[in-house]
Amino acid sequence: MSQLKYHQQFSEFVSSALLLIYSRLNVTGRFLPKEKRNELLIQYFKKQIKLPRNEMIKKDIKSLLLIARKNGETEAQLWSLHAMNHQYADKFTDADRLFALLTYLYEDHGFESTLDDPDITREKGVIYSSEKAIEHCFNSDNELIEPLPNYIIMDEPSRLVELINGHEEGMFIAEHVSTSIEDRCATLLLHKVTATSSPAAAQ
Repeated sequence: MSQLKYHQQFSEFVSSALLLIYSRLNVTGRFLPKEKRNELLIQYFKKQIKLPRNEMIKKDIKSLLLIARKNGETEAQLWSLHAMNHQYADKFTDADRLFALLTYLYEDHGFESTLDDPDITREKGVIYSSEKAIEHCFNSDNELIEPLPNYIIMDEPSRLVELINGHEEGMFIAEHVSTSIEDRCATLLLHKVTATSSPAAAQ
């Protein structure tokens, strides 16, 4: 998981750095020499290196900062890293990405997740998944081939749906299928994002 989280953070950082340069080009409408681009990146790197969310990629930012301070080919290095990030992302399975989503929901929003068990009483605010459903919905390559049902007792399940559908990685779409009148347990279906899928299409 730490490997996936590191990749996600570093990929987001590199993309943002490149976006910064080309946004500035669009605003000024003029060519920016390498010295000016490096100055711009130095300011950006200094801000990013202080953020707690970038703790895992701090060493990488320091390396890029060193290149920029020497007026090196920082932009070319960013493009190279951008290409490597895309190649690396292809190695992660849907199961890896699901684990990353559940970790995000717990670390950023406090939603715990666990396997369902008929011998336990479901707790409010906990996301439950059935081991049997996981085995059925994922193939041997850990790809999601069927929508995965999840269960949660909460007053507004639409909030959890919005968090999942608004997740910046955008690998899954949540659909609120039903809510039990008896125990207020909501059933959510987790769909894999495809080229034609969208949050609106799944609702």
